[in-house]
Amino acid sequence: MNEEMIVAVYDTEAQAAAAVRDLEAAHVPPEAISRHAGTERMSGSAASGADSTGGQGFWSSLFGGEPDHDTAVYDRSLENGSSVVTVRVPDEHVDGVTRILEQHQPIDIDERAASLGLGATRSPAAAVNMQGSKETFGNGDEEVIALSEEQLTVGKRLVNRGTTHIRRFVVETPVEQNVTLHSERVSIDRRPASAGARVDDADFTDRTIEVAETDEEAVVGKTARVREEVVVRKDATDRVETVRDTVRRQDVEIERGDSTSRSGDATSTPSRTMARPKI
Repeated sequence: MNEEMIVAVYDTEAQAAAAVRDLEAAHVPPEAISRHAGTERMSGSAASGADSTGGQGFWSSLFGGEPDHDTAVYDRSLENGSSVVTVRVPDEHVDGVTRILEQHQPIDIDERAASLGLGATRSPAAAVNMQGSKETFGNGDEEVIALSEEQLTVGKRLVNRGTTHIRRFVVETPVEQNVTLHSERVSIDRRPASAGARVDDADFTDRTIEVAETDEEAVVGKTARVREEVVVRKDATDRVETVRDTVRRQDVEIERGDSTSRSGDATSTPSRTMARPKI
């Protein structure tokens, strides 16, 4: 994980103290925050030379190497009683920490350089970002670098794949069938009487004969029967599906001298030096 060293110089110790309080209130780890009073000996810029006690000036010891920009403006400000606040933060927190530091009016590099009669060496900035500062450890000190990894977790959820509708409806189909129908009709014929037939006096009476005529007509009836059955059911089956994805994990790169090695074990700590200001 890349880290950046953010540096802000304040004219008063009260401003520096307020900035530190706001950083701690924003849950910046206290061990990532350093505050240096202007009464300390702070040499090591291009103008003031190296610290006679340690071979490195304040800025060199702070960033793990001689900075490639002129720090005379900072040194002169600190000699006049200013205070410097440094914060070591991951890249994703740089903007938030910078906003907190700027709320307490750190010095403007160009304005301070003009007031001190020094040439401006960079564009205006309220804080100086130094990326990848070198860790300095004493005996017994340790820095823990957490190496995280992702694990694949596969769950299940119920998904509606559609609905099956079964609807019963009536279909009317024309049909026909032949049937034989019987009819009875009365027929009347007249014919001459037989020769010599005699008539009695009694035959001269009224007489009525009724003969019924009949017809058969078709009578339609319907009967219902079960033609077939439709069975509706749900069949449940299980299947094995292979889920493929990618998971991430963090690793470390260790540089010692001319050799570079990579390790997947969390017991190794990085030793990388980079001290270039972001302008």
